[in-house]
Amino acid sequence: MTTFAKSIIKNRFSDFIRKSLSHRIMTIIIVSISLVMGVEIALDLHFGKKDTIQLMETLSMDLAASTYSGIKYPMSVGDSGAVEKVLTDIREKMEGIEVFICDSNQLITWSTHRDKIYTNISDTILSGGPLETLSSILQSGDSLRESYETQIDGKRHIIVMEPILNEKDCFHCHGSSRKVIGGMIVRTNVERALMTVTQSRNRTIFTTILALLAIITISYALIDKFISRRVHRLTNGVKKVTAGDLDFEIYAPSPDEIGDFARAFNTMTHELKEARDENTKWTMTLEDLVEERTEQLQRAQENAIQGEKMASMGRLAAIVAHEINNPLAGIRTYAKLMLKRSEDIFPDKNSKYIEYLDTIESESARCGEIVRGLLQFARPTKPRIKKHDINTMVRETLRLVQHQIDLLNIEVKLDLAPESPEASCDDQKIKQALVALLLNSCDAVQSDTGAIVISTCLSAQEKRVEIAIQDNGIGMDEETRSHMFEPFFTTKTVSPEKEASLNSGLGVSVVYEIVKSHQGTIDVESELGKGTTITISLSQEPAASGEQV
Repeated sequence: MTTFAKSIIKNRFSDFIRKSLSHRIMTIIIVSISLVMGVEIALDLHFGKKDTIQLMETLSMDLAASTYSGIKYPMSVGDSGAVEKVLTDIREKMEGIEVFICDSNQLITWSTHRDKIYTNISDTILSGGPLETLSSILQSGDSLRESYETQIDGKRHIIVMEPILNEKDCFHCHGSSRKVIGGMIVRTNVERALMTVTQSRNRTIFTTILALLAIITISYALIDKFISRRVHRLTNGVKKVTAGDLDFEIYAPSPDEIGDFARAFNTMTHELKEARDENTKWTMTLEDLVEERTEQLQRAQENAIQGEKMASMGRLAAIVAHEINNPLAGIRTYAKLMLKRSEDIFPDKNSKYIEYLDTIESESARCGEIVRGLLQFARPTKPRIKKHDINTMVRETLRLVQHQIDLLNIEVKLDLAPESPEASCDDQKIKQALVALLLNSCDAVQSDTGAIVISTCLSAQEKRVEIAIQDNGIGMDEETRSHMFEPFFTTKTVSPEKEASLNSGLGVSVVYEIVKSHQGTIDVESELGKGTTITISLSQEPAASGEQV
């Protein structure tokens, strides 16, 4: 074949594959299947003969062992007829198998082939390896369980050997001085087994070729039906859309990738048509669009003004909080002074009034902390971190809101951890957060039927303490829960009946900032009409951002 002809065939074959997706897939399938089947056939050829030889070796060894067992007793009692019968059965029923029994001088005394009797084994077995092994087992009496391959008239044979030991039943003929009285050699012709392997290999190759042809035919038909034709329809659709026919749609009933592509193509065509129509509409209504953008700019400006108002309100709150701090400081100072002189003021040592003064002093301190909390958005302060008993803080917080609980006749249940866990925190800030959450729960539940559960627990593995406040109130929907930590956000409305429950919307946002400043976490679980559970998690180790005292 000339170089020109080779070049034409090569180029045409390359174009045949390169310009058709189905031809490319078929080429990949043919090459892949051919490689896999070729490797499988090669492995069968390589391991088939090897496995057959090993099997024949095992069978020969088993035959030697069973033959030895069959002639052992007849030989011990001198029953030559029984031994010859066993060997005759082997010759007649087992084609290609020869058994030779020799004495310690390697002289054949019994054999499946009588013409070998009274000849030396070396005249029958010419290979040096088996003869050396036979000499070794005749001297030592050890069964080496080895096999040898040899060629006889161009045919492969396997040779195995077993020693015939001098046992007690044989002492009457051979005496007791010798350990070995002879040996048994089994020679097996494996050509018939190898021929079976060859025939099986040929059948495998033939079956593989037929299977390959069937796979190629079926694959080509399936590829043509499910890929080539559908891709051709897609190509025609793209050409029509390119020509400007945006109303064209490709029929795509199948749920596979090509069907998805066709549906995506239809969606794209539909969106292109909508975009074209929208562009046309925008061109015709440009004045309306300009007016709409102007309104959007006005709304953005109003939002900016509202943000400035909120910032001004925050600054006003900071000023008011600063001014409130002064009288609060005076109240606390005089309360502490009265406590210091309580023995002079209350000579009868009425502990009730002393307790009132102590409450005034502690509440003034808490009010001061609350006022400072209003400033933390503009001037955040680090919490003063110390180890505090969480259970004690919960009880003290509950005492601070007890009047509100009694007023609404709410049932409160404490489920505190028995180990009284400690957390590294600023107790005043945490109590402030708990008071805010408890007041929210009081507002959320119904009078007389409301219930609040306050629980604490220790997570020793994570070295964290958790405080959970659960109520059976009105709960929250997803929208409310997503905004609940935003400053000034509140769902409470002005109501003459519940004016005391009005809230500026700073309470929960302050709680969030307090927990965040402790590097803690706050989780909310709520469902509308089924109550709310808020869990605060604090570390037992000092927070890195806190000020330790």
